[in-house]
Amino acid sequence: MNERQDRLIPLIEQARSANQRRTLLLSGSADWTAERARELVDGLVGVETVWLSERPIAPQVHPMRSAFALLGQDLDLLVFDAHSGFDPDGFGAATGAIRGGGLLILLAPPLDVWPTLPDPQAERIAVWPHGAEAVGGRFLARLVRTLQDAEGILHLRESDTEPAQWTADTPRAQPAPAEHRTTGSQPNTADQRLAVEAILKTARGRARRPLVMTAHRGRGKSAALGIAAGRLLCETELRILLTAPKRASVDSVFAHLDCVLTETERPNARERILFLSPDAIVEERPEADLLLIDEAAAIPTPLLDALLAHYRRIVFSTTVHGYEGTGRGFEIRFRATLDHLTPNWRAIELSTPIRWAPEDPLEALTLRALLLDATPAPDDKLASASPGNCRFERLDRDALVKDERTLSELFGLLVLAHYQTRPMDLRMLLDGPNVRVLVLRHDGHVAATLLAAEEGGFEDASLREAIFMGHRRPRGHLLPQTLSAHAGLMDAPQLRYLRVIRIAVHPAAARRGLGRMLLHLVQRQAVSEDLDLVGASFGATPELLRFWHHCGHATLQIGTSRNAASGEHAVVVAGATSDRGDRLIRRAQGRLTARLPVLLAGPLRRLAPSIAAALIRTLDTPPHLAPTDLDSDSRDELRGFVAGHRTLEASLPLLHQLTQQRLAPAMQQGVVTADEAAILVAVCLQLRPARDLARCLDASGREEILTRLRRAVGRLMAGAA
Repeated sequence: MNERQDRLIPLIEQARSANQRRTLLLSGSADWTAERARELVDGLVGVETVWLSERPIAPQVHPMRSAFALLGQDLDLLVFDAHSGFDPDGFGAATGAIRGGGLLILLAPPLDVWPTLPDPQAERIAVWPHGAEAVGGRFLARLVRTLQDAEGILHLRESDTEPAQWTADTPRAQPAPAEHRTTGSQPNTADQRLAVEAILKTARGRARRPLVMTAHRGRGKSAALGIAAGRLLCETELRILLTAPKRASVDSVFAHLDCVLTETERPNARERILFLSPDAIVEERPEADLLLIDEAAAIPTPLLDALLAHYRRIVFSTTVHGYEGTGRGFEIRFRATLDHLTPNWRAIELSTPIRWAPEDPLEALTLRALLLDATPAPDDKLASASPGNCRFERLDRDALVKDERTLSELFGLLVLAHYQTRPMDLRMLLDGPNVRVLVLRHDGHVAATLLAAEEGGFEDASLREAIFMGHRRPRGHLLPQTLSAHAGLMDAPQLRYLRVIRIAVHPAAARRGLGRMLLHLVQRQAVSEDLDLVGASFGATPELLRFWHHCGHATLQIGTSRNAASGEHAVVVAGATSDRGDRLIRRAQGRLTARLPVLLAGPLRRLAPSIAAALIRTLDTPPHLAPTDLDSDSRDELRGFVAGHRTLEASLPLLHQLTQQRLAPAMQQGVVTADEAAILVAVCLQLRPARDLARCLDASGREEILTRLRRAVGRLMAGAA
């Protein structure tokens, strides 16, 4: 055992006695840190170790991208090589796999120069034509300060001439309570026992009383799902559906479920639990007595809405500070739907850690370094915020990274508002070379924020053609590339854009016009800078389409396939800030309007009718589709359909023509409701088969559909009279 191992052993012993995690920070050259790590790990016997690095620094090394594969695993020791680049998402996921009593060995460059050195992960937020060298070092500078201030870290430097010292007071080691020793088939804490009972009550009790279960990572919520599901399968004949954003997310659920089934000798009961992705469940509607949704915060709200409307007994489980969504943001975004559809819903929170003891230093380090504990300003500070008393400001990011209160309020607001906000977004916010951060402040607090990226400006005609043909995808230019490669506008990359990446308004100041005010001010800024368009790309929902349309932005493009992460179809919207921007918008919207009927009957046939109707409402009808007077034969035929004298099949060609020509102006004038527009879209434009119509329109059957359709057609005709 060498001198360094002599220093390491007490650190490991302290971690084990307290059932907490500790961190060893090795800072220096890439070779020195790797060699020291090998020396230390080689001297440890029987310690399960994972190395994450892009360098061959150990016999078995996992690439950095495999960090998420560690979710649900239990590690004794993790070596994280920041010389290979610091991926905030990967760091958060990987360190969460270290069990109580375990150790993180972090390999890093010398801390005083680390923020100034090239970082391989910076390529992910670099923007063409610039490389990683244009990416800032603010995130890493803040990370260094966090490491220097953190507790529970032993720091060994290549430049050390004196024995290593703690970087801060070390938490006093306390023996871990027995309840923190995990087992497979039984709850381990009072919190977890209550959670299991709450799940059982949801399954066995009155319908339409869903349970919302939230917890920090490591509190055993997935284990609670598995234990409860196992008991239900053993004790009842219930059929259970399980879903999550990724199949790997529920490995822990199945592991604990299998423990229960093994102990009770009921392995065949596993046949009554089925995992399906959220979009597959919405599409197929399989029968189930209980639906368990893990990591619900990472699932798009429209999918959750559909699941809640269809299934009578549901458990929503989610991580409070997750790497693919936040439980607190989920509850705020989803609360209105829960209150409306299931006002007797219940909530439970697991607060006691299971996989490590309370006050774990590594958990505290991870929360602070990645701002997973970021919180918006208190509600009472913004109770009187309005467009008239908020100040618009473009933040200096060098100052922002040193202003922890503003940074926490801003990032906490983004986490609440956007279900896919991740730690890498913090790095992009601070270091993205084309990113600007804008806020509305009220009495010094962040009331609303908008992140925007500068895009476009491609003067090289050959490069624009390569983008149009799909041969080139220059990094960091989403809007111009989408309008060129997918909307068919070859000159789109030549224009200059300001793309809204995120926009968020504090819940306490919502529905007061702050979001519209921010967009208006940003557009004025774009005009003064000779930009051509301000736009955005997002997963289509009726609410978002309505918001952007009310803000004066035209819909220019919709993707024909669902986004793999969100399960939604991406749309592009934009508002002109120059004459050539206005001309491009008119061309793009004209092309979309002309193509949309064909798309709806083809690749967009399964687009939710409510979304398709909301999209149509935002479009201007081109001259060749402008409403025309119906001839007498057509009017007679339509009246016959409305009166029930003509079949749908016989009238469908004329219904298609009528809907295509008259639906957009009828919606804009308030002649038809959103529900009536949805049924017109589903039947007359998407031409959905009969077996799909009842499901997508939430109708009891063909007769109800025909009754609703005839009423909608009658209103459409009356509005055109």
